[in-house]
Amino acid sequence: MDLTASLRALRRQWILAGFLLVLTFAAGVAAWVKMPGPYQTESMVVLLPSQQASKLNGNNPYMSYGGSENIAGDIVLRQVMDPATITALASRGYTASYTVADDPTTSGPILDITVTGKNQALVENTLQGVTSEVQAKITALQSFLTPTNRITSMVISFHPTAKLEVSKKARTIVLIVGLGLVLTYALPQILDAEIRRRRGETRGGDRVSGYAPPPAPDDEQSPYQQPHRRRYRPTADEPEPVPAGRPYVEQQQRGGERAAPVPPVPPTGEGDVTNGTPDRRSSREAARRREFTY
Repeated sequence: MDLTASLRALRRQWILAGFLLVLTFAAGVAAWVKMPGPYQTESMVVLLPSQQASKLNGNNPYMSYGGSENIAGDIVLRQVMDPATITALASRGYTASYTVADDPTTSGPILDITVTGKNQALVENTLQGVTSEVQAKITALQSFLTPTNRITSMVISFHPTAKLEVSKKARTIVLIVGLGLVLTYALPQILDAEIRRRRGETRGGDRVSGYAPPPAPDDEQSPYQQPHRRRYRPTADEPEPVPAGRPYVEQQQRGGERAAPVPPVPPTGEGDVTNGTPDRRSSREAARRREFTY
């Protein structure tokens, strides 16, 4: 179906199309207001070398990285992302979804903690719980060592307020509105096609049953116009047909009443009065008179 036909169908079904259009935008607004979130917040935890390893650099831990901190960070990452740890955190009320991963912008031992969820307060609370759990895992991993030989950790970035992810929410709203617009365009087309199909079946049934539409007014382009019927005109060479006698004249003759009037005798030169039959020209005139008499 081309665009022009589609627009005509929408115009014929404008009530349904308008209702669906209003319903679509109402659903989009309601989804934006009622649908919670999603919210997101994050923090970063860095692992620091032990005090014993920092003595060689004047107790400066930032000059004492040797690569073992990255290994410790990978171990802690896997421990925190373990299903058992996730279940334990959820039992303590930290039920929002979170991820712990190596920071992609550096090769140092920095762990990125990201928490997402539909409830803003729950997301912020879960971030605090997961960040504390990462530091606790680092300490528990080295519990058999003296404090001076342990790798420590420090929170270098923490966002306590979760922010709304507008792009993700708008993506859902666009999906809802787009689906509504498709239905707004398609349903009136389907309804209009069904109505036209039923009207065609009804007209076809009338033709089968013998119903004929009434004749249209006099119009040369009308298909119901009756063909022109011309009166028969005999040519000069054809013999003039003798019309049948009138019934009421025959009845009068049979009943003995007044006989039919005798046609007058044509003057000399217009007919042959010897045998009582008029010539051809007078016969045509008599036929013409009879024709108009009938």
